[in-house]
Amino acid sequence: MSYSDWMQSMEIASKKYERFGAFLPAQQLLLRQIYDSLTKRSEKVVSFTAPPASGKTHIITLCAYFLADKGFKTCIVTPNAELKQDFKNELLEVNGATKSCLPIESITTYRKRRSTFDYVLVDEAHDLRSAIELDTSIVKSFHLEEGDPLFDHVSMDIDKKTYNTKELNIETCTDILKEMSRTDGYPKAEAKFLLGRLSQWRAFEVVFGKSCDLKFLLADPKKRSLLPKGRLFIFSATRLEPEELEFYCNIPRNILRTVGERKTTFVPKPNVAYRYCACSGDEDKLSRITELLKTKSLPTLILMNNNSKCLLLSEEISKTFGNRLVLVPSGLKYQERVKAFDTFTNLQDGILLTSSNVYWEGITIKNLKLLIIPNIPFPQPTILELAERKATEYHKIANRRLIQGIGRIGRLPQDRGVCLLLFAPSSTFKYVKNSSIDDVKSFISDL
Repeated sequence: MSYSDWMQSMEIASKKYERFGAFLPAQQLLLRQIYDSLTKRSEKVVSFTAPPASGKTHIITLCAYFLADKGFKTCIVTPNAELKQDFKNELLEVNGATKSCLPIESITTYRKRRSTFDYVLVDEAHDLRSAIELDTSIVKSFHLEEGDPLFDHVSMDIDKKTYNTKELNIETCTDILKEMSRTDGYPKAEAKFLLGRLSQWRAFEVVFGKSCDLKFLLADPKKRSLLPKGRLFIFSATRLEPEELEFYCNIPRNILRTVGERKTTFVPKPNVAYRYCACSGDEDKLSRITELLKTKSLPTLILMNNNSKCLLLSEEISKTFGNRLVLVPSGLKYQERVKAFDTFTNLQDGILLTSSNVYWEGITIKNLKLLIIPNIPFPQPTILELAERKATEYHKIANRRLIQGIGRIGRLPQDRGVCLLLFAPSSTFKYVKNSSIDDVKSFISDL
């Protein structure tokens, strides 16, 4: 098939093309890159990079339907279950696709039958790392706080003013898990499970301040593999490094080609006002947030950088805004997240407060008008960095998470909104302008 025939088939299939008469420039570029990968290249894995809100969900759906219609066993994969619904909705924008049986899988369910597919298209792949680290069949985590019976034992002789990470030996793990298995307040069943299989796992601890995280990683990399029988196309808003894909997804570098921008950037949207107001502390931030939420009742998302601050802010905001507030803390089970999100979307002026990676890095919130990010994203060391004893690139991780967070607003050209940071961002975000709180309130009043 020639490139012109390929584009014509995409145009005929796309209801959005019928409505608007053209694809977005980023969509046209992505279609060209996919065409070249299908017809001129043969790498088993191709990683594509396209910025947030560039329309890649629609392009992925079009291409997956095209491949399935040609007789290839094709699957769309998302890092979290919430995004499955986005693709089900997107299928309605593809002529004929509603009659197809195109599977849309989460990573966990896909991995069980990955060897049956000819083509697999993975969306929001920048969230693969989080998805795999949150997969309890691969990574098991235990969180300890100061005052817990085991906190002092685990964090003994460690400087808690800075991040401290280390891999634990099997003897230390055995002692910790034995104590967990007989102490109330800890997940005894999980501890006993690991005790009987410690030779299959690697263990790490991350200590900072008054908290400690214990992470157990299933050592066999094949258990993390995402490779299908055929070809794997990965789509990400931020560039994925080959070492990440090799470690998290068992993708060797010699079968991988990366397409797109080398540098992780974010292109500001003309329909969003990007502003920041520097604040003197948490009390000042609470005052600013409360003032803005009172200015006008709008669908609002507040992204917190850690769960403790999320819970504290929830307690304060609920005193003023009551039923408008919907809380999604970290670690909430999928069904509970869905229930909370449905409650938020059914409110015309809902306030969604969360520290969950799902809302930082992937989900689309329709008609979102106000986005508030009070703190610099929290760049906790990844399992990859722990396992390979690498220095954590805190600045790089924080910037990447902030790009994803900012990308939650203004997803459609007609959706006007305000994105407000309550801290001065790095020079990477030079388009975010310093403003007074009164100027921000004026923007909000005009929405």
